[in-house]
Parts: sequence; C-alpha cells; structure tokens
Amino acid sequence: MTASRPRHPEEGAAPAVRAVPAAVLSGALLVVSALSYVVTVLAARVLTPASYGELAALLGVLLVGVVPATGLQTAAALDLGGRRTGTVGEAARQLHATALVTAAVAGLAGLAVLVPVAALLRLPDLTPAVWMVAVLVPHTLVGAYDGILQGTGRYGRLAVVVAAFGVLKAGGAVTGLLVGGTPAAALAGMAAGCALGALVSWAGCGRPGVSRGLRGPARSALRASGALLGLVLLVNLDLLLARHHLPAALAGEYAVGAVFAKVAYWLPQGVGVVVLPRLADPAGRRRALPSALAVVAGVGGLLVLGTAVLGAAALPLVGGAAYGEHLGGWTWVFAATGTLLALAQLLLYNGIAAADRVAAVAVWGTVLVETTVVGVLAATGALSVLTVAATAAGAGALLVTVGMLRLRAAPAPPADALAEAEVASASVSGAPVAVPAPPPRPPR
Repeated sequence: MTASRPRHPEEGAAPAVRAVPAAVLSGALLVVSALSYVVTVLAARVLTPASYGELAALLGVLLVGVVPATGLQTAAALDLGGRRTGTVGEAARQLHATALVTAAVAGLAGLAVLVPVAALLRLPDLTPAVWMVAVLVPHTLVGAYDGILQGTGRYGRLAVVVAAFGVLKAGGAVTGLLVGGTPAAALAGMAAGCALGALVSWAGCGRPGVSRGLRGPARSALRASGALLGLVLLVNLDLLLARHHLPAALAGEYAVGAVFAKVAYWLPQGVGVVVLPRLADPAGRRRALPSALAVVAGVGGLLVLGTAVLGAAALPLVGGAAYGEHLGGWTWVFAATGTLLALAQLLLYNGIAAADRVAAVAVWGTVLVETTVVGVLAATGALSVLTVAATAAGAGALLVTVGMLRLRAAPAPPADALAEAEVASASVSGAPVAVPAPPPRPPR
C-alpha cells in the first residue's frame, strides 16, 4: 500500500538544485551574522572592556535561554517534514499554541533566575538582565515560526523571515548603544526590535492560529531541548567561564576573540536548516549527512586559515587597538572552535532524529569536562585567555569524535528505505512519486 508524501520544493531534485535552499538560507544568515558583527564591533568600541564583557556574557546567557525555541524549531522541522499535506495545518496551529505557552513560561523562568545570574556574572545591577528576559520572550515565539517554515520546505520565505528578524534585532541594539551607551540600553533596544520581529515572523509564517493538543508538540520539543540545551551551553560556556574566572579586562578581550568562534559556528547554519527535515528518516540521514558535514568542514577550514593568516592583527581588526595583547596570533583557535561546534551540531541533529540518547549524554559530558578543566586551570594559576580558548577547542574536538563514532556504529537503513530515497532523487520533474509514507518519529 502506498501513499503520497508531502513534497517540499527541493525534494526530488538533483543535488545541484537541492543546494539552492541552503545557499539562500546561508545568504540570509550571512546578513544576520554581518549585522551581529556590526553590533559587536560597535559595542566593543562604545563600551569599556568591562562593560563589553558584561554585555557579551548576558548575550551568552540569552542564547542558553532561547533553547526552548530551538527545541520547538527542531521538533517542528522533524515532525512537519514527515507529515502528509492534509495534517500540516492542524500541526502548525498546535505548534503555535505550544510556542505561546512556552514563551510565557520562559519569561517567568527568566525573571525567577535574575538574582543568581547577576551574582554569577558579577553584574553591578539587575537592569540589563531584566531587558535580557524581555528579549527572550519574542525569541521563543520566532523559533516556532522558523520551524514551521523549515518543516514545510518554504525556505525562501524562511530566509526572508530570518533576515527581517535579524535586521530588526540588530537595529534595535545599535539604536540602544548609540542613544544610551550602556549594556542595558543595548538590550532594551534589542528587546524592542525582537518584539517587532516576532510580529513580522508570525505574518511571514502565514499567521497561524492556535489549536488544542499541546502535549505532543511540547513533549517533542522538550526531548529535543534536553540535548540542544547542552549544545547551546557548550557553545557559550567558554565565554561564561572566562567572564567568571578572568579579570574583567581579560574577559573583555576573550569576548572579542569569541566573535571569530561565533562567525565560524553561524556562517554554515543554512546547511543544517535544510538538512534537518531530511534526517526524519534513516535513508535521508544516510544520504544527506556526509555531504553536509563536508561542506561545514570546508567553510570552517577556510575561516581558520584566513584567521591564521591575519595573525596578531585579527583581534584589533574587530575590537580596536585595546585588544590583542594577551592573545597575539592565536585567534585562529577561536575559529577552529566554532568550526568544531558547527560539526557537532549537525551530528547532534542526527542523534535527535535517530532517537539516540547517547548524543545528549555526550554533549552534557563534554560540558562537564570543559568546566572541570577550566576550574582546575584557575585553581592552579594556569588560566589565561589562550588556555580557556584551547580548552574550548579540545571540548569541541571531543564531541565531534564521539559523534562520528556513533555515526559509524549506526545500523544501515532498510533496503526499501534506500530505494525510496533513490526514487525521490531520480525525479527531477517535480511530479509526485508514490512511495511508502514513513510514520512521524518524534525525537527522544
């Protein structure tokens, strides 16, 4: 018995055609990354090193706070990517309702942890942290909207939504920096831009309504969030540890160096966005993941090489003459860290789609290892900007190694699943192909 699966715009196309959505999304994300770079450079030049370190640390906490949004996006992409067309609308409404509830819970949870966060980061007052929570709420909603577009294969519209949200978010932050000149002002402007960006994203997503049945989407998002929380924490852990253990001026220099890691991590994100829905079935994972890993590694390798060529000039190029004294020509270590974490993210997506519980355990284990090593270095007096960066790079390499070993140990998909994938790839005309419909498989 056969049934027609939903066909996304790129499905069934030749490899060259399938690269178009990834290129478009990478272009949109490149715009967003460039705007983030502008905000970072402006903040580094407007704020003192201590104040810039405060802002960078709060933004690192924010990235941890939006993990529920990332979980919603991941669950939506995997769920909608395996559904028949007739059930997509109802699923989108359920996801929207789940996102509204999740955003409210995230905001309340953020307010509840304001005092501990301020103590951890040694903030002079709570105002910047309050505005950070105000940024968190619309960010959570946008994650669901992006996941709906991603799971239904509307990559062109997704690129527009991503770019619009990035422009509004960065524009708000720049306005706050220029008008107020403080971390609190920058976050207040960012919150206003994100709120407007959430409305634009909702409209771009087709203005979905709400529907009952939140338990399924919430459970899938929660399962995905457990692993993704570990990854997001790992991506920002070095910055938080540097802020906690190093003097304020050195933490500010580390924050500028971390810009190179963020560029290497975010630049190839379009690859993961397009690949993720294909990981919903074993055949898609087997065909799409190796090439995706190769592309991300290639992009990262170029960034590492370029940063190494710049040498000691790399850090002053971003933050100005006040930065670079302690790091010298080792800025390329940050670019290598970002590349390794981008590869680890793809491998983690694969683990979530395959319901591999070891993937989440590996991420959290790596967080523990990095935290322990930095703590030991601090206790023995061996901690510096470079040793924190080297520890972060080693943690990324460890996680990629575990992910590759798990990938090699995974069983091959059934022959009929591979045959289905071959049929889909052979159809370049866009006509529907009758193939067995795999049941939706929520991540664990």
